[in-house]
Amino acid sequence: MRILRESIKNSPYLGIFCIATEKHFIVPEQAERKVLEKIEEALEAEAIKASIASTSLLGVLAKANKHGIIIPEIAEREEVQELEEKGIKAKVIKGNLALGNLIALNDSKAVLSPLISKKQQGEIEKFLKVECMQAKIGSSELAGSSMVLTNNGFLINNNASKQEFEKIKAFLGVEGKGTTANYGDSFVGNSVIANTKAVIVGSLTTNIELLRIKEGLEV
Repeated sequence: MRILRESIKNSPYLGIFCIATEKHFIVPEQAERKVLEKIEEALEAEAIKASIASTSLLGVLAKANKHGIIIPEIAEREEVQELEEKGIKAKVIKGNLALGNLIALNDSKAVLSPLISKKQQGEIEKFLKVECMQAKIGSSELAGSSMVLTNNGFLINNNASKQEFEKIKAFLGVEGKGTTANYGDSFVGNSVIANTKAVIVGSLTTNIELLRIKEGLEV
């Protein structure tokens, strides 16, 4: 597994702006080509430029796996069409807007914020083909911001209790690690993107954090 330190739009908070899956690396329209090429090569995933609700906050608003992408109802029709034209199946989920902050997932499992309704959960399960559980993490309802999840492992907010960690680990069936990134950010989902081939961390991430991140995601 490769590990890169990078910034997007001059920000170390990669997870706010980007979404990584096994197939695609979805990034803001303004992302620099030079940076994209390095990340694209590491992740072995196709870079797709997009916007949601005319913003670059892709990681905040949406979540994706190999089966497709879920986006909030504030997305413009043209944005949904453009994603589908680029080969990514898209579904609009009504209700919560910051879906990316509320959902952590891989290709088969998803950890959802308690703010996600049962109706939304049913839509997510059917469209993304995932088994779901709801959980608070370290007293936070922001499951997506608090986790980074791949098919091989997971990172979790270092404020998660032992009980929370063990419950999520048992559900996911993979190993994980509590950590921070970007020099102390507990909301690792804001600072790290990953798939099974590579992990891209924010440029402020320390060497000690890198070791924990590698331990959590590398099999």
